[in-house]
Amino acid sequence: MDNGIGFQSIFTVVKKYWWVIALTFVIGAGAGLMTAKTNVSYESMAKIYVDKGFREDKNGNGLNDNDNDRFWQSINAITKTDKFKQQMLKQVKQFNPEQLSIDSNNGTNIIAVKYSGSDITDNVKVVNQATKQIKTDFLKLSTKNTQMTTIDHASKKTSQKIIFSNKKTNMLMGAIYGIIIGFVISALHFILARKK
Repeated sequence: MDNGIGFQSIFTVVKKYWWVIALTFVIGAGAGLMTAKTNVSYESMAKIYVDKGFREDKNGNGLNDNDNDRFWQSINAITKTDKFKQQMLKQVKQFNPEQLSIDSNNGTNIIAVKYSGSDITDNVKVVNQATKQIKTDFLKLSTKNTQMTTIDHASKKTSQKIIFSNKKTNMLMGAIYGIIIGFVISALHFILARKK
């Protein structure tokens, strides 16, 4: 390869221009670090205990539906409706349905209502209001014997701080781009110098 770079030439480029590659590596990693962001958010949570109780079929036989997963999915479905969103927005203006999640505690009778956001005070308001709304809306659809009891209210003390940083990823990507750019510059210089 008279005008290109073969395997031997690659080794020569790296050996001869290692300092260029090292410099662009450092610059790339530094640029990645400079553009990195650290986001702090909070997750507030309340817990509801669900006692579904007994209900009777049309023949008077007692039934007990213990399908907690289906029950949890039903609650999730309610919280995704426009009606639920509008009801929440009447009470808490900063409500974002995308930040609300309803978790089942491994098929038990405990449902966790969680909300993540940057303002801990707003989070607590949203979770406690969502808990009330869920109980009101779902009990209308469920049997009269079902009971939902809030066993843990959301509070600032129990809210968790979540720190997300992309420093490592940005530095790694910057370093990789730096190596590639450094090698390309060195290879072009090597080819042009060899043509003269």
